[in-house]
Amino acid sequence: MILNTKKQATFLVAVFICIACTGLSAQKSKLKDSTPEQRAKMQTEWMTTKLNLNASQVQQISALNLQYAQKNDPIIQSNDSKVSKFKKLKALQKEKSNALSQILSQEQYKKYEEIKDQMVQNFKNKRK
Repeated sequence: MILNTKKQATFLVAVFICIACTGLSAQKSKLKDSTPEQRAKMQTEWMTTKLNLNASQVQQISALNLQYAQKNDPIIQSNDSKVSKFKKLKALQKEKSNALSQILSQEQYKKYEEIKDQMVQNFKNKRK
């Protein structure tokens, strides 16, 4: 049971970092059972709302989210250790953030980073 809980926590952290989505604990089973396409769509909707994306940005962000959701999926589904998964997902998230900085305005990117950092902090506080 404890091992299963640790796996779920690892999954949540990975998904959290990858999609920067609020309310993960309430959505964990929904996310775990979702496809990369569904996760990418959720990310795009979240970013469109929170960052006030224009039509061109929505199209670019949608493609980027799908690309990285597909890259993340084999890692999430693997039997690798949680540390290994975390490192791989974190590296992909860094790549994705670099790409996002090219699509978003400086103001939007700053807001994205602030919201993402706040969600990470909230998740850490919940784990204590």
